[in-house]
Amino acid sequence: MKHLSVATAAALALATISSAQFGNVMNKAKQKLDEAQQKAKPVTDRAQKAAETFQPWTVKEEQEIGAAGAAKMVAVFGLVEDPAITKYVNLVGNTVAQTASRQLPWRFGVLDSEIVGAYALPGGYIFITRAALSGMTDESQLAGALGHEIIHSAERHLEREIRGKKTSAWAMEEGKSVGRNSDLASLKADAFVKDLFNTSLSREKEDDADEKGVLMAAKAGYDPNGLVHVLTSMRDASLKPENKKMFGQMLSTHPSFDSRLARLQPVAAKAGGGETLQPRFAAAIAAR
Repeated sequence: MKHLSVATAAALALATISSAQFGNVMNKAKQKLDEAQQKAKPVTDRAQKAAETFQPWTVKEEQEIGAAGAAKMVAVFGLVEDPAITKYVNLVGNTVAQTASRQLPWRFGVLDSEIVGAYALPGGYIFITRAALSGMTDESQLAGALGHEIIHSAERHLEREIRGKKTSAWAMEEGKSVGRNSDLASLKADAFVKDLFNTSLSREKEDDADEKGVLMAAKAGYDPNGLVHVLTSMRDASLKPENKKMFGQMLSTHPSFDSRLARLQPVAAKAGGGETLQPRFAAAIAAR
């Protein structure tokens, strides 16, 4: 418990800053989406210069692409407008992210959606949906789910996937940009979000995110079985016909819940014990 308390205290300061940063970006996105699109203009410039090479994004480009994609997602789904929930999710996310393989200005937000899901964008923008959050029962589950997405973002999984597929929406927009002078930020944000919802990451990347996400949560002091419990609940709920729409996107882009659980359970068992912090989760989420 001491380990978790120290990590949480350190993350609280980070969470306050990150929450403010995330809120600023999202408020601008809701008020005037084209402001966020203007921030992504250098993405267009880069595409015009290197469309055919599909070279890795620079750190600056990664941040701009993430900002444009995040703005588009907020414009489509909206955010849960509860400062206490936003602060809490940022606290947990930043606590887990302290031992990520690459440090980013992490920003966490809750999408106001009945679709069960969590999404990692470039540059440290992480979303979880209201429906996914409502299906959890303790903080270790949230930590495990966010840990999975943190790994995807820190290790650039989606970027590598779409850069390697010239058939992706992003790649096609990038290819079409050669010789064009117009601002393609809006088109490219649309293309990125389309890829986000339609690209199936390789089994290797999904397993990597599961395993490393669980180990990060455990290092922060959380029960490593948190993600196991989340996947188990999702599997059981997804079998009900009335929930087909809620889980449709996840089932189409991720390996089966059973296969993920079979690989993840031994990893969690070896990681040792940790805290679930159910009362704190209940006070922050369940009671609201």
